[in-house]
Amino acid sequence: MRVLNLKLANSKLMMTHLPPFSSDPVKHDHGGDYQITIPISGIPCIEIEKQTRSMNKALRVITSPGEAHFHYTGESESKLLLINLQKEFVDQVASARLHVCHFDTAFRTYGENSSEKLVKIANDIIQTNLLNEVASGKFEELEWALADTLLSIQEGSHSEKWRKEITLNDHPLIKTVLSFIHEHYASELSLEELAKASRLSKYHFIRTFKEAAGCTPGQYVTKVRLERAIDLLRTTALDITTIGFAVGFGSLTTFERSFKKRYGCSVSHYRKSL
Repeated sequence: MRVLNLKLANSKLMMTHLPPFSSDPVKHDHGGDYQITIPISGIPCIEIEKQTRSMNKALRVITSPGEAHFHYTGESESKLLLINLQKEFVDQVASARLHVCHFDTAFRTYGENSSEKLVKIANDIIQTNLLNEVASGKFEELEWALADTLLSIQEGSHSEKWRKEITLNDHPLIKTVLSFIHEHYASELSLEELAKASRLSKYHFIRTFKEAAGCTPGQYVTKVRLERAIDLLRTTALDITTIGFAVGFGSLTTFERSFKKRYGCSVSHYRKSL
């Protein structure tokens, strides 16, 4: 029995109560959505493509778009939180975080770490809906948080790049220089300036930075400039030349060449795709 069915722009939340010896009405899939199954009570079972697994509160199950499945119970009743997220939306969130034009997500079916953060965000969405708090893009922020959290806790095609992105910002030896780069990316930044900001010798700084970031300091500066350019392309009507100079590139040619090398498409093509 469905006790909650809340549909948003990019997601859907459902709470299902299954009495003893009951199941979903039919075997089904969810089109272009991922569905996250989180047991709230009881020990339900799920069958995915003829494979069955019982679930408890420590197990989270992800069914992929088009993957046929159904839930059922045995002797005890169960309550399930079901969160649907459009794959296209999850791909968009992953692309933004990993700074690529398009990232094709694919998740492992089972997750055995805590789903507490997903449940909390779902509760926030439900509460917001009950209070009719729809101003200031509240639902959009919460949907983004759902997708971002799923990408953070569920292993998949994104995981290696995702972990590197998070680890870099916590590295104790280069945290200061990262802040310096993000503050001064639009200016000319010499290697000497960056090494000075890190309080390391130039040689030690280059070696430490590359070990942590997987790229040279100069490559990271370019990455930050391109990320800011992406923001301006998405949120302003500024022309491409103005954006290139605004984020610190010395010429339009350098900007366009760097953009295409990182994102695999031209600046103009990217803007037209928005």
